Amino acid sequence: MANESPEPVPAAQNNGVDFALASPHLDEIEDICNRFVTPHRLTSASRTQKADSKLGVHGVKDLGVFTVAYGAQLTAQIYPTPMDDRLAFMIAESGAGHAKFDGQEYAFTATQAAVIPSGPELFMHYQENCETLSLLLSRNRLTEQCEKLLGHELERPLAFDKLLSLDSAAGQSLRRLGSYAAAELSDPLSMTRQLPAVAQQLEQMMLTSFLLGQTHTYSEALLRPQSAAAPFYVKRAEAFIEAHFAEPLSLAAIAAHAGVSARSLQNGFQSFRGMTPMAFLRSLRLRHAHQTLLLSDPGTVTVTEVALRCGYNHLGEFASAYRHAFGETPKRTLARTRAA
Repeated sequence: MANESPEPVPAAQNNGVDFALASPHLDEIEDICNRFVTPHRLTSASRTQKADSKLGVHGVKDLGVFTVAYGAQLTAQIYPTPMDDRLAFMIAESGAGHAKFDGQEYAFTATQAAVIPSGPELFMHYQENCETLSLLLSRNRLTEQCEKLLGHELERPLAFDKLLSLDSAAGQSLRRLGSYAAAELSDPLSMTRQLPAVAQQLEQMMLTSFLLGQTHTYSEALLRPQSAAAPFYVKRAEAFIEAHFAEPLSLAAIAAHAGVSARSLQNGFQSFRGMTPMAFLRSLRLRHAHQTLLLSDPGTVTVTEVALRCGYNHLGEFASAYRHAFGETPKRTLARTRAA
């Protein structure tokens, strides 16, 4: 197979990449993947460094497609990537393989897709005739979209099942959608590539379809029938919490302001917001703390000051809840403003 592009150059559009490469040299494929996809090492089962291989990378940071066929039976050792928030929805368009991480193996075949997160060290094993299409999605964007669909912030991290049957209705739909996204993102003349509004709509469709099609932490809540509107006392309680989130609020005080019993308020929040009033308060405090840290000067503001300003008196509890919600320490968030 001829080398179609010996030195592919990523397109400078929306900070994205856009190239395709065919080469008989595995070391060249490995180098390109290291530079433009993720740090990793290829090891051929036959120890040959030549095989008819091809790959394509198209899209932007929060939405992209990665197609690859190595033309040989091999293993790709992907190194830990703690700063990468993407996950890959991987489909084997021919052949098969499996991913191994966190001590478990997950096969991708003609009838089963694998959901592979970035972060931990990962070993990808490919059969000689395996060709894959991976849809790359941002976990942060998935979290934001899930919050929009639910109407409130998430109390726990969004975690997806690692496998999906492609014979299921959801699997078939996501397979078609993945193929469509690949075609749109790889065509320089497509409306998706030409018009940012169309690209945004494609991203929204992919995020929503994946959230509704693949089982995850909040699948039951998303698929549960939603009432048209929350009752007045829930909205009144939310407004009160918003105005006084930094103060030491109790459930009894919130319920009294809303004009209902504490039990009725609890039931109303669970039915219409999927969380308790106190969980809503904690989520609100964390959101304000996060926004304040992002906008503050680390030379003049401390994490302690921000925590106290947002209603936290126990700094250990604040740090633990913050890390759980945002995946990093408050100190790290504050330090990023200086780096920026």
